[in-house]
Amino acid sequence: MRKMLIRLTLLVAFGLMLSGPGLPALAQSDSVIRVMNESRNVRFPGELVFDVTIEGDQEISQVRLNYRIAGARVWSYANSEFLSNQQVTVKFSHLLDDSAYLPPGTRLDYYYSIRDAAGNALETSKESFIYADNRFDWQQVQVGALMLHYHDLPSSKSARIAEDLAGPLAALAEILELPDVQPIQGFIYNNLREATPAFPNLSQTITQQHVFQGFAFAESGVFLGVGLQPSLIVHESAHLMLAQSLGPGVRLIPSWLNEGFASYVEPGSRPYSGRSLSSQGPPLRAMSEVSGTPQDIEYFYLKAESVVAYLVGEFGTESFQRFLGSLRQGHSVGEALESTYGFDTDGLDANWADSEVGGSMTSPGRFSPATPFLWFNSWFLGVLILLVMGVVLVRYVYRKLRPADDDYFDWDDSLPY
Repeated sequence: MRKMLIRLTLLVAFGLMLSGPGLPALAQSDSVIRVMNESRNVRFPGELVFDVTIEGDQEISQVRLNYRIAGARVWSYANSEFLSNQQVTVKFSHLLDDSAYLPPGTRLDYYYSIRDAAGNALETSKESFIYADNRFDWQQVQVGALMLHYHDLPSSKSARIAEDLAGPLAALAEILELPDVQPIQGFIYNNLREATPAFPNLSQTITQQHVFQGFAFAESGVFLGVGLQPSLIVHESAHLMLAQSLGPGVRLIPSWLNEGFASYVEPGSRPYSGRSLSSQGPPLRAMSEVSGTPQDIEYFYLKAESVVAYLVGEFGTESFQRFLGSLRQGHSVGEALESTYGFDTDGLDANWADSEVGGSMTSPGRFSPATPFLWFNSWFLGVLILLVMGVVLVRYVYRKLRPADDDYFDWDDSLPY
């Protein structure tokens, strides 16, 4: 899914007992305040605990934990109550609540600010650690800038996936004009049961119906997904690489462009034409965010992919690169469309609606395993209908063909299908 804004004032827990007690280096070697011991513990899911023991020549009066996602500009902080003494052990917990979220694989920075009763102050040196999900014994395979983490799968499968990914990821970097892709971390779960505690919690309907199969987080350079599939991995990598290409100064990018581009570059992408889709759903100007029912989201992805396919197919890759370059310079999407193609967002919508670039959609809805969706409800209903029809048909044929006195395989009419 689209990159999500991570609230740095809170942390979510993904299980990792981080490397044992480590003593941060002191900012002042002759300080009268000394850090004696420090440890970090993540209890999956939902709790992150820091413990620090401090000793001073004077009573310790204040201890503050400062933290941030590595490389972020803003530090958040937490305080904890304790009884002043010359030696204190302070615990920082309850850093999480239901609205907090941080994906596994994110690198965090932290340090302590300490004061004593005499006004002496100490700041420990900055420490970093990787916030990961330790429920599984993760293995890794490297594909260019992507470090892919998976578990309990044969290495031969990951090797084949790496071969399948090399070409599409290289082509993606070329489209985005990224000669040096920054490192990307991808964590692949084997099924939804494993992934659900690691995924962000969206609306009840979206969560219960398992609409999304993957999520990307540009701030952390991390994506999560279900299933070791090239289409999913390329889709989520595209989100992170697009963010790298546009840079931190770019204006807010609408989801139709973000999701449309990621869907378009998937291996095996089969976009529909604007003429096939234009009678359904909202206009582009109303597609700045992915929202609505599962059916609304289905159409959102179909249209977004089709619109990007129209831009590239009708005007070429170089024009699309100039369009991204205009965004990189700080222009809005409408301004970048005007300067590159000669029309704004409404003009793009109108031109796309009359376009035959892409396939023809004869019936609403199509989602293969290559998409970021798990469309289980429709699939299950279809299978159930086929099973019932099959039972009825077998029963009918059997009654027509069996001998009159043969009741060895007779049906019990009191039993349900």
